[in-house]
Amino acid sequence: MNTDALTDETIAKIVDENLPKWKRACLNADASCVILQQSAFNTTDNDLFLLAVAIKYAGIMKKDVTISWE
Repeated sequence: MNTDALTDETIAKIVDENLPKWKRACLNADASCVILQQSAFNTTDNDLFLLAVAIKYAGIMKKDVTISWE
């Protein structure tokens, strides 16, 4: 397992390439919070990685994250 930390720039690039709707939500200047639908991610290693990246990106963008279970 690779334990090297990702830079903010690398996280932004991953979001750019894989999570464009999440990026748009995080760039909304009128919102202080973004909502993540739990069912948007599966439990594969890749999906869990993207989930972590999405949450970290929201933090970089100074957004709170709420996870919806419905």
